[in-house]
Amino acid sequence: MRVPLRSILLITTLAASCLFGANRAHRRDTSGRQAKVAMVYPDHDQGKWEGWGSSLAWWGRAIGGTGNADYYADLIYTLKSVDGYPGLGLNVVRYNVGGGGINQPRENKGPKLKWQMDIHGYWVDPNTEDPNSPSWNWAADLNQRTMMLKARERGADVFELFSDSPMWWMNSNSSTAGSDSGGDCLAPANYERFAVYLATVARYAADHWGVKFHSVEPFNEPSADWWKYPQRQEGCHFDIATQKVILEKLRQALDRGQLSEVPIAASDENDVDVALHTWSAFDTATRAMVGKVNVHGYYRGTHPYRGSNRNTLRQAAGDKDIWQSEYGGPDGSGFEMAQSIILDVREFKPRAWVYWQPVEPESGWGFINATYVDTGDQIKPETRTDLVRVNRKFFVFGQFTRYVRPGFHIIEINDPNSIAAYDESERKLVIVTVTGADRVSIRYDLSKFNAAGRVVQRIATTTAPGGEVPDWKQHSDRLSFDPAKKTYTSDLYPRSVYTFVLEEVSRTTGPGGSRRLR
Repeated sequence: MRVPLRSILLITTLAASCLFGANRAHRRDTSGRQAKVAMVYPDHDQGKWEGWGSSLAWWGRAIGGTGNADYYADLIYTLKSVDGYPGLGLNVVRYNVGGGGINQPRENKGPKLKWQMDIHGYWVDPNTEDPNSPSWNWAADLNQRTMMLKARERGADVFELFSDSPMWWMNSNSSTAGSDSGGDCLAPANYERFAVYLATVARYAADHWGVKFHSVEPFNEPSADWWKYPQRQEGCHFDIATQKVILEKLRQALDRGQLSEVPIAASDENDVDVALHTWSAFDTATRAMVGKVNVHGYYRGTHPYRGSNRNTLRQAAGDKDIWQSEYGGPDGSGFEMAQSIILDVREFKPRAWVYWQPVEPESGWGFINATYVDTGDQIKPETRTDLVRVNRKFFVFGQFTRYVRPGFHIIEINDPNSIAAYDESERKLVIVTVTGADRVSIRYDLSKFNAAGRVVQRIATTTAPGGEVPDWKQHSDRLSFDPAKKTYTSDLYPRSVYTFVLEEVSRTTGPGGSRRLR
């Protein structure tokens, strides 16, 4: 969430430091540089990949009601070509349950709250908890909900419910745009109601929308000190002591709603260091309430996290799953994002990696820039969201999302700029490498596999074209594979992303043998 202007297949995705000439097919290293060796270890398995995703929230409200919403849904949630753009194929959807009211005279919207960031909530007043009463307006938030259903129709299959703010009337200053002091905004008298609200929406979604949320997250960067009225977006600070109370009450509310199998995710802190502090402050009973640890990929606002505590948080979380549940940034080239993905997957070992807003009206925060049109949170087929540009970041993300698919197993590769994934059913391998400022040659060693394929497909996106670096956006060619040595070599341009795809790859325990991933 953007605050203070927040602002094997064998597949190897590489942000490359070194590549062949712009018009030369990738065959082998002929540059004279000594190739570094990247060994892939199929037995070192960190688990099944749930998928890639994004939050809905602002772009869902802005686009879901326009006449060409399907166009954007296809770009984000399918793998098909849309006007020549290769779809991202995202399958993870984070739905933002809002807290804003509609024409509520007592609500304090605030002068900075932008319309697309004002997500309408469902519980109109505190008169009753009965979801079938007039105190609940299930027609609210139509646009975001419509986009969620479009995602589901296109194959999205992992859904998370998350809150940026309780309902406006639950907060001490009747606003979703932060508290007057920057401290806790939820009035203590409404702790129980907030938990009931989240559980009721989750129950209603399962019964009436056909969407069963896989997890519920009550917080968004709760320890941050920037949730002070008037913010330009929804936001709410929760002290750690308050988080403990809410987590307990939410678990009870979900259980009462026959959602005992739905885990709570927490706490979606802004960065890893804060997340580690929060988790360390939770006692054993509170940690037991949390089924999944969510964390954002920022540092002190909107900078990409480059600290050293990813693995420390992974160890502290024990056997609980981790999601990198939000990342975003103004770098439209996608290079910083690619670096973050590599670091997160290698050190966090998350089950899913989620971007914040794939479509934005401006700047490099979005994969796509489009002109937002306010439909009043209603479906208006006569309106259109005009495409402004597709940023290079779109193609960079696709280097990962189109090839490292849900159900693959993330396995070890000893190159610090690479990740690897394997699909045992299809006998395909995936490696992702992000390089830096220099050209590099890498020899990929698959000697731990039974590799029968003779050809490696290579897909490349350069993030800083110019000079001898070509302007590539998912450019595809082929490399030869040495079946005797079980290796192939590739030269790579700097600040680029490569995906290598090799089929007919199986794990082995000895000559001709194979075994299941563990």
